[in-house]
Amino acid sequence: MIVVTGGLGFIGNELVRQLHAKGEQVAIIDNENRIAPHLEDIAAVPVYKIDITDNVAVDRVLAELKPSLIYHLAAIHYIPECNAYSERTLRVNVEGTLSLLNAAVKHSCAHFIMASTGAVYGDSPKHLNEGDTIAPVDIYGLSKWFAEDLCRSKSAEMHITICRLFNNIGLRETNAHILPEIINQLKTGTRILQLGNTSPIRDYIATQDTATALIQLGVIKNNSNAYEVYNLATGKGASVNELIEIMADLLGEKIMIETDPTRFRKADKEVQLADISKLKEALNWEPQHALKNVVAELMKFEGLID
Repeated sequence: MIVVTGGLGFIGNELVRQLHAKGEQVAIIDNENRIAPHLEDIAAVPVYKIDITDNVAVDRVLAELKPSLIYHLAAIHYIPECNAYSERTLRVNVEGTLSLLNAAVKHSCAHFIMASTGAVYGDSPKHLNEGDTIAPVDIYGLSKWFAEDLCRSKSAEMHITICRLFNNIGLRETNAHILPEIINQLKTGTRILQLGNTSPIRDYIATQDTATALIQLGVIKNNSNAYEVYNLATGKGASVNELIEIMADLLGEKIMIETDPTRFRKADKEVQLADISKLKEALNWEPQHALKNVVAELMKFEGLID
């Protein structure tokens, strides 16, 4: 049995989809706070509607399911929400993780994989590797770093893998991140976008590639308890300006940008790119979805292009 927390969310639903398609026995734990759209193809997967901060409920569900593998993706990760509700963010991302870890150990789970974030790293113009300086600049990064430490503390009792995810893009987004925001503005008919800072460079990866790598990490056999950290990204960067250029090319129309100072974040990194050599070596893995193709798929899905 495989359990996916946050399995109705943006990355979680794609992970569940791929596991289900492989014939794996999967169950979802999700509080249904944010449900991705168009999940008809995974409707047969059982959902346990609980909040991971509810220790009693988490223990009850894991006692029933007895999973051998848990993918922990449930979190508050949309930065404006994290900043507005910092206490709730810490409860979910830190205390919720501890609740799951304790129940996982109690019910003999063999492998616990947690989705962390590249936001735990300090600002750097170079590609970040797993040994680089930890220096988060916001409550989200701090909460995930705390959660990583909790996982490390349990690594003597089960195999734990930390995946530091970078900027995921694709279908069925559940938060107003940059691509959904641009698409929502374009769907109104405007070609003049109201945006904040469009120069930062990020490492954008398709959710399909993220899910595939997570599945491969889940089947790595390790006879002893271990703690491993992997960056999960593409190793390639693009700015928001470059994303808009791609979208303009796909539309065959010029897109203009009007800077809105109210949309700027108080803390933002100019560059954040991942060194993925450790993951590539461990899995013999390469991301398969080019950025332009992912953007095109999303724009078709949203009815912006044919």
